[in-house]
Amino acid sequence: MADKGDIQESGKRGMILAAALMIFSEKGFHGSTIEEIAEEAGVGKGTVYLYFESKTDLFVSLVEERLRELKEIVVKHLEGLEGAGEKLTESIKLHWKFFNQSKEFVRVILSDLGGLGKELDERTRDARVRFIEVFESIIKEGTETGEFKEIQPRMAAYAIEGAISFVAFENLINSQGFPSISDPSQLVDFCLNGLCRREGKGEARCFPDKYKIESSESEG
Repeated sequence: MADKGDIQESGKRGMILAAALMIFSEKGFHGSTIEEIAEEAGVGKGTVYLYFESKTDLFVSLVEERLRELKEIVVKHLEGLEGAGEKLTESIKLHWKFFNQSKEFVRVILSDLGGLGKELDERTRDARVRFIEVFESIIKEGTETGEFKEIQPRMAAYAIEGAISFVAFENLINSQGFPSISDPSQLVDFCLNGLCRREGKGEARCFPDKYKIESSESEG
């Protein structure tokens, strides 16, 4: 059981990350300062450096934390679900919802990251791969049970994750000039129908009506 000191330390770190998310999303990486983040978090500049070596370390840690959070949300929600089609549908919905309810995080990822690419890629690769493995395991299950057609699970997982991320990013970028896409049901249909086995010319085996998404569930 964590003692009071551990909880307080974890709380401070969380406050700093929350403040960094807000400042980075408003000003981008290069336009933000540790001083601004410390002020937003209600701590001293030195306190920030107790938890993070530099602004770069803070930024990359923020991305890592959010990717881990997304994976935990999806894995927990999949407990008790049966069938690869249902699991993949729920994973896509949750991934979509996470991005649409985390617009500040999307802005952080889209900010000017010149000079950060290599470190960001190296530090977040493991967190991203661990999330991709959730999709991969579902697709592998579907191919083994015959619910999905024969396809390389890792390749399909990256394709699905990339499609969700790209559309979510476009939603944010075009929010002022184009209607926002609030219902991911067509994206789910697109992903699943690319994977599902079909019986003759009939409906895909893994995409019955029960997997369809009501618009009201997806808005947010």
